[in-house]
Amino acid sequence: MAQKPFPHLAEAVSVSLPCKLCNESAALAGFADFSRDVYDYNRQRGIISGVAVPYYRCPACDFGFTDRFDAWSDADFVDHIYNSEYHLFDPRYADARPRKTAGIVCDVFPDRAHSVLDYGAGNGLTAELLREAGFGPVESYDPHHGNTVRPDGKTFDIVICIEVVEHSTAPLAIFDELNRYCAPDGVILFSTKDFSTVKGHWMDDGYVAPRNGHVSLFAKRSFHLIAQRLGRVYHGLDKYRHLLMPVETE
Repeated sequence: MAQKPFPHLAEAVSVSLPCKLCNESAALAGFADFSRDVYDYNRQRGIISGVAVPYYRCPACDFGFTDRFDAWSDADFVDHIYNSEYHLFDPRYADARPRKTAGIVCDVFPDRAHSVLDYGAGNGLTAELLREAGFGPVESYDPHHGNTVRPDGKTFDIVICIEVVEHSTAPLAIFDELNRYCAPDGVILFSTKDFSTVKGHWMDDGYVAPRNGHVSLFAKRSFHLIAQRLGRVYHGLDKYRHLLMPVETE
């Protein structure tokens, strides 16, 4: 079957763009070939797309991003990123990551008397494991896989969002949505790489991976800004896992 034409990416590249988080001027930091993936699978098999994807970094909040996919439709993402080869670029997606995520949730929240939403749930395995562990009710939502029906009108004690926010072209909007689904005294547990931990030039880090759909890259200052916007407190568990918690009141 012939591959669908690649969506047009404008040739003109700006030297700076308004930051998607704080609207300060973010400078062009470099380019990554569209075929670049987290595990270097395409490089190992000698595949280069020849499509240069520019990334920008904000000096005010440390947020990194590209604008090249902002006009893409869901169908474009399914055709060119979340297609039949996606498992090659994210081999932990279907089994290893859901099992690890369920273990982390059980460790962080030993009291099982909590409702849970798994946002960006993929095949739903994490939700299934959390139900087996005694959490409940547990619901899942994913715009591209599994349950695609949004749980509108509901709030949850725990909202988990694992390796999702870096895929969003609208970072403020996705965190606003997570917050809407989270009870005021609930907790948002999400994972994405903290670029504050990256040594050397951040564009050289393998997480800057267009083929994986990584279009938004965060750091501690980014997380604190998001937490403040949501009226929450940021707490980092490690360089990948993070909490947005309610503000403590006396």
